[in-house]
Amino acid sequence: MALPGLTKRELRSLYPPLPDGGAAARRVVGSWEANGFPQRVFCYVSGKDECSTAPILCFCIKNGIPLAVPLCEGRDGMTARVIQTLSQLRRGRFGILEPPVGADVMEDPAVAIVPGLAFDREGRRLGRGGGYYDRWLARHKCRTVGLCHESRLIERIPQEEWDIPVEWVQTGQ
Repeated sequence: MALPGLTKRELRSLYPPLPDGGAAARRVVGSWEANGFPQRVFCYVSGKDECSTAPILCFCIKNGIPLAVPLCEGRDGMTARVIQTLSQLRRGRFGILEPPVGADVMEDPAVAIVPGLAFDREGRRLGRGGGYYDRWLARHKCRTVGLCHESRLIERIPQEEWDIPVEWVQTGQ
């Protein structure tokens, strides 16, 4: 899909809820099963307009892979907080499921599964506009993966100087 000249704000308005069934996440898990499991995983908890991360979250918990999910702590801060079960998650201030404030911080994940409403083939992503992940990625060095529905892999996402692309964009196909 080519959408030249649109701003990030205009692009965000184009993406309705996404019932993807977790296909992209299952492909990531399949690659781990074939190539070796990561030692520590930081993964977003998907919302209705993002690719489902349930297969990744459940796989990590089932296989004892240390798992952290994001906790937004004010306008500028996000930390990766360790969870052992999905029942630990509660609705946070943005309506997103979050871990408890007192959960341990994971400082050095091996891989981060990064959300996006859309991606391009160079790993640039269309986030929600808060910059939480770009600031977090600027402080943490790890492999990065974006989950993307095939229909949301677009020709080019406008990039700002602070945007940090992901290394690998995985679709469900």
